[in-house]
Amino acid sequence: MKHTYLFSAGLLAFGTILATAAEAQTSSVNPFIEKSIPAPALKNIMDAERVFCYNVETAPENYQGYTIDQMALTGFCGILEKDQADMFRNEFFQTEKNISQTTAQCVISPKVILRFIRGIDATDVLFSSPCPSVSIFYGGTFKSFNAAPSVKSVEGVVEVFAGLKNEFVSPALLNQTLPIGVVLNDEQKALVANQKSAQPIRNWSDSKQPTATPQKDEGPKGWNKIKKN
Repeated sequence: MKHTYLFSAGLLAFGTILATAAEAQTSSVNPFIEKSIPAPALKNIMDAERVFCYNVETAPENYQGYTIDQMALTGFCGILEKDQADMFRNEFFQTEKNISQTTAQCVISPKVILRFIRGIDATDVLFSSPCPSVSIFYGGTFKSFNAAPSVKSVEGVVEVFAGLKNEFVSPALLNQTLPIGVVLNDEQKALVANQKSAQPIRNWSDSKQPTATPQKDEGPKGWNKIKKN
């Protein structure tokens, strides 16, 4: 049975991808990111007490399943340990060259969300591929950044966490103290079996999914069709 909440072995591959970033670690935050997002959102990321990973996709029309930041929540992919969270922070928030300040346009395709939790507050960080971007969701707002310079790292995040995907169930139905959302023991299995509403309706669309084809600058038309700068 696949381990459902610790995944050090799976992140070894991602660690290899980020090996070059480890050579230039810094404790300072990228000034471009720091001035672009609310201070509490950044504090949650930098001082997180827990970091959860979720698999996501664009929610199709009439979708009735679980969502996170208006995206379809398709799975749970682990809890990051401190050194793993530090690795993400260094790569995408502290290494300036990995985030471009140049405006780029392509359609964001949601793949992985990391939820950085501090107390009862949280900031979500979305990774998109093949359109390489990092989007930060906090307090009903979001900001996307062009991650083209670190495209290989973004692809590594998506690849590693896709392989760690576990079926997601509402943490409330499992009576979980931590909002993990996966069955961890027999008692939780029994709880799910007794809840008719445990599995949401997933009304997936057959329509073609968005691609990373460059778009004409006609202004934002939805959160996943935004300028990244």
